[in-house]
Amino acid sequence: MKLLEQIQQLHFPAELPKSLLAVKQVFDAPQVKDPYAAAKAALHEGGLLARMKPGATVAVGAGSRGIANLPQIVKGVVDGLREAGMHPYVVPAMGSHGGATAEGQKTMLAELGVTEASVGAEIRATMDVQEIGQIADGPTLYQGVDSAAADHCLLVSRIKPHTDFRSHLESGPSKMCLIGWGKQHGAAIMHAGGGANFQKYLAPAARIYETNTNFVGAVCPIENAYDGTAKVVGLTADKVGLEPEAKLLEEAKSLMASLPFPEIDVLVVRDLGKNISGTGMDTNIISRLMIPRQPEAFGNVDVAVITVLDLTEETHGNAAGMGLANVTTARVANKIDWFATYTNCITSGIFGMFRVALPITMPSDRAALEVALRGCAQPQPDARMVFIRDTLTVDHLWVSPNLRQAVEEHPRLSILEEIPLEFTANGVMRCPWALD
Repeated sequence: MKLLEQIQQLHFPAELPKSLLAVKQVFDAPQVKDPYAAAKAALHEGGLLARMKPGATVAVGAGSRGIANLPQIVKGVVDGLREAGMHPYVVPAMGSHGGATAEGQKTMLAELGVTEASVGAEIRATMDVQEIGQIADGPTLYQGVDSAAADHCLLVSRIKPHTDFRSHLESGPSKMCLIGWGKQHGAAIMHAGGGANFQKYLAPAARIYETNTNFVGAVCPIENAYDGTAKVVGLTADKVGLEPEAKLLEEAKSLMASLPFPEIDVLVVRDLGKNISGTGMDTNIISRLMIPRQPEAFGNVDVAVITVLDLTEETHGNAAGMGLANVTTARVANKIDWFATYTNCITSGIFGMFRVALPITMPSDRAALEVALRGCAQPQPDARMVFIRDTLTVDHLWVSPNLRQAVEEHPRLSILEEIPLEFTANGVMRCPWALD
């Protein structure tokens, strides 16, 4: 029997709240007015243009994450290089994403808005790599032949807290050299050692890419709590993996959004997807890591049960990170592309292996919420429930009425209205998602 047929008979009723409070959360958030202009300025102000000569070809690496204003930033880099007399083209820098195929990775860029038409440059893609050196007592490093063929290569690389490990260097150009330039081959080698590999090898790897390749540096956006561009900084290769990158990471951490309650009994996440986070849900938001040999204390909120209701269209069935949830829906299970999901998770090694398991799966939203309530270790009327669209957008959330006092006492929160929690005859939630 198919999964849906087997679970249709499951019935575990629980007392759901009849209404939810729509809540607005306000963060202190610096904002770049013109990301395109900021990217062009970063080339000059960061000293990147001084490392290249007119007439040179430049491979611009763009990744697979949902970076705010990514097409404008990439176009700003492309136009800035061309105005300086260089000949830029774009390459995917995204490890195993897109099914670990060149066409799949070009498709991912297109879905993020990065096309030849939008950025004004050719996109060249291959998964072929060449060896570029070895870390002392560490792994061999690689570079894709698409970026190695240029006179210079330059990354567009957001700096942010990583979802799998903690260190003075996390998500940023030092990591993107290994995973982006290294393609699936490099990504698989680094992920094989888990977080310890990244904590140990990011800095020395950056020195090898600086000295042994055509890598000149990176244009690095930092984002605010509203998933907007807070700053765009240029880092030359000699600063990647060192204190300048580490300081930008600390700044990025200070600007991150967060859930506003110290304890949540049931967190309901409408959408999971690779365009939201590499782990489908940002572990820094949900405070759940699930990686052996990494401390589980990860974030500032204690969440008992997580329920995921759907996958984003942009994730194309890649459900990496679904194992971070406890309960999900048949809608999610039926959308999963197991080839893409397993390719990504196996390449990620220990980062992905423990977070790819299918959670308890229920036939509808209502049934999933009822099971979550039964498993949160709180009497059902007292359970503190929080609903979010996804982990990128926590400036608007919906909470059970028993959190009213906590909302009213919180300096960042205000109640907008109270709305009914309603479902269709088939158990699909009508609100709060109808407010989109």
